[in-house]
Amino acid sequence: MGRVTTDTTPDGSSTGPASARPPRLVRLLWDAYDEVERVAGALPTPGQGRAIGRLNAGSWIVAHVAQQQEAYWCTGAQGLEPDEWLAGLDVGFGSEPSVPDYAESLAAFGRVRARAIPYLRSLRDGDLDSIMESSRGSGGAPTVGDLLVRSVGHLFVHTGELATIASLVGAPDMSPPGRLTHSTG
Repeated sequence: MGRVTTDTTPDGSSTGPASARPPRLVRLLWDAYDEVERVAGALPTPGQGRAIGRLNAGSWIVAHVAQQQEAYWCTGAQGLEPDEWLAGLDVGFGSEPSVPDYAESLAAFGRVRARAIPYLRSLRDGDLDSIMESSRGSGGAPTVGDLLVRSVGHLFVHTGELATIASLVGAPDMSPPGRLTHSTG
């Protein structure tokens, strides 16, 4: 009898046999979550709460990506209530520069991630072509797969921005994207 392998989600829980695990695109999103937390968690204080040149403040970036992930996977896909702290922020594309609290931004990202994981864990290849009804007003009728691609790209771009800020304030190279442990197996 062959060996049964299992896969785990970013919260450490098993998704069961590897054959029943979420699509690679979902697992790449989990890698992107890991990278945001790794790089944001190592960002030196000078980059956390102030903009450097034309770059956003680290706290704005983390709150911004948390708000996007919440809109897609928590309030959008699952119909959950919005995170109270995030709901009070204006950190969308084109918003005025602001500097939310860094620790709160990181905590909000963690809350959003924890609330998104059950939904993301449930996805299978056949779900990727499903229309995300809650996102119809945002330029068409994106599919779950469209939003996954958009999410992965968005998170890695902003992780690179955080790593750039870290470098500008004297931190060692963060080397994003780091180890992609969820999607490379």
